[in-house]
Amino acid sequence: MLATHIFQYNKRQAVIPTGNNMELRHLHYFVTLAETLHFGRAAERLNISQPPLSRQIALLEEEVGVVLFERNRRSVKLSAAGKRFQHDAKDILGSVERAKQNARTASQGGSGSLSVGFMFAAAYSVVPPITLAYASRYPAVDLHLTESIPRLLMQDIRQSTTDVALMYPPVDLRELATKTVFREPLLAALPAGHHLARGSGPIDVVDLRDESFLISPRTAAPYIYDIILGHCKQRGFEPKIRLETNYQQTIVTLVGQGLGVALVHKSMKTARPRKVKFRPLRDPPYIELNVTWDPLNRNPCIETFVAVAEEVGALGDPSA
Repeated sequence: MLATHIFQYNKRQAVIPTGNNMELRHLHYFVTLAETLHFGRAAERLNISQPPLSRQIALLEEEVGVVLFERNRRSVKLSAAGKRFQHDAKDILGSVERAKQNARTASQGGSGSLSVGFMFAAAYSVVPPITLAYASRYPAVDLHLTESIPRLLMQDIRQSTTDVALMYPPVDLRELATKTVFREPLLAALPAGHHLARGSGPIDVVDLRDESFLISPRTAAPYIYDIILGHCKQRGFEPKIRLETNYQQTIVTLVGQGLGVALVHKSMKTARPRKVKFRPLRDPPYIELNVTWDPLNRNPCIETFVAVAEEVGALGDPSA
């Protein structure tokens, strides 16, 4: 039932609100009759008999306070007021249908807003293609992206300040959902003047045992910190860490300045840093990028984003 305010006509303006019990079905009846201008055909289209339709139209005219149809035994036609009422009634019915569709779309994650966090290195691999694919498929979703470190992304997910994150697999999975969307190897980043920078084939990480390493601190990114140290220890040495910084972009830049060597995502090659040479590793460790979210977060856009992230991430390593 339409809530209290629909239409009443007077001489000064075409439409003014009035208190009544007009229902949407009355507008459907009116619009159908206005389109057919025949009570029999309108009743057939509405799947009702003709007498109830005639009564409802008469009650509608009484409620609106004007004659909407001029009729005799041979014809039915809209009055001047009826033509205006037809325009407004169709607008109302159209708005109601749009409201229904908008509600369905929102419930299916097709509209609304979504906050996406991503960690530093993901900007060089999956963030651009996933974001472009999602924005293209769901243009009605207001997408907001924020770069951060894994530790803070975990906090933001749990506090619901971020809906979903593209990051390393969480060390602490309590109450979180996560899916792997991308895998890539680590490789060595070397200063351009380094003696190992002259080749192009794979090197063994043990060849770097005497070098100073640049790395992300464990407090910021325990996943990759443990992978790098674990890989070095498997080869018989513990790396000498000279400098810790949160972002792989910064690490690669400092490598180019000759401050040390690093093991970084393969996709960091796309940054094309100056004075840096990348060498593949023999039997390299692989790192995973996951999409992570809180299953208690009921934002329907999360489900659609996860689906797109899985689909795009499965296409493979864009830096290959």
